[in-house]
Amino acid sequence: MTVKNIFDVVSPMLQIVATGVMTFMELFTGLSIALFIMDGFKAKKQGRKRKAVFTVMLIISIIYNVLMFLLGIYAASVFFMFMTGKAWR
Repeated sequence: MTVKNIFDVVSPMLQIVATGVMTFMELFTGLSIALFIMDGFKAKKQGRKRKAVFTVMLIISIIYNVLMFLLGIYAASVFFMFMTGKAWR
């Protein structure tokens, strides 16, 4: 097998895996926000503290979103430097 053949086989599989991971993380983020809010309403009504699981899920999703935002800024700056042809100093 040549390198091109290997790339042609592996590339679609990597795209499927990346799409699956991104879909899971978006669902995780939305679910953690919804569960955090719903548990807050229930906890207030029942006079108890929030469950730690939902708080931890929310914190993980916030950290994930901040990391993706920072990665996007980095990628945009690298792309800008590539397009202009010179590095920033």
